[in-house]
This record gives sequence, C-alpha cells and structure tokens, in this order.
Amino acid sequence: QEAIEDELNTIVDAGGKNLTVSVEHDVYGQITADLVVANRKEVAEFCEKLANSSAGPLSVLTAGVHVHTVEAESEEVLDYIEEKLKEKKYLICE
Repeated sequence: QEAIEDELNTIVDAGGKNLTVSVEHDVYGQITADLVVANRKEVAEFCEKLANSSAGPLSVLTAGVHVHTVEAESEEVLDYIEEKLKEKKYLICE
C-alpha cells in the first residue's frame, strides 16, 4: 500500500497524470482499469478506497508487475517522470 502511494505521488509530483493501470494476466490477457489521478489529494483518495476495500490492487495478480498510462504536458516532463521512477526502482523496463 505504501509503495503504491509513493509510486503514484512520484508521478503526480513530477507533473504527470496517471490515466490507467494495466496488468498482463496469464489467462485473461491484458486487464486495464481507469485510474485518473492527477494530484496528491486524488492519490490519497484512491489509496483510502483501496485500503478500505476487500479487493487488492490489480498488481497482486502479477506479483506486482503493472503498467501505468501517464499523461504530461511535454516529452520533457515524461522524461523527468521516467527518471524519478527509475531512481526509486519502480520502473523495471522502458
């Protein structure tokens, strides 16, 4: 839970907006859910819903591996987000 909040906050703090989260399931294929969080308040609200739910995050289906669709004002901002995620070891591939 703390890692989810930190990862999402890293993206929004760097100027990004998390649009979706996706996992690749062995049986069902790609599963994608809308996320749409653009600031710390929305991250906190999402994490609170997750904490109060009996369901876990999609990434429990894939040992934590997941993909976000991220939107930003420019390619430079996306590059900065990528750099920050790499520093925190959240980004495992490009």
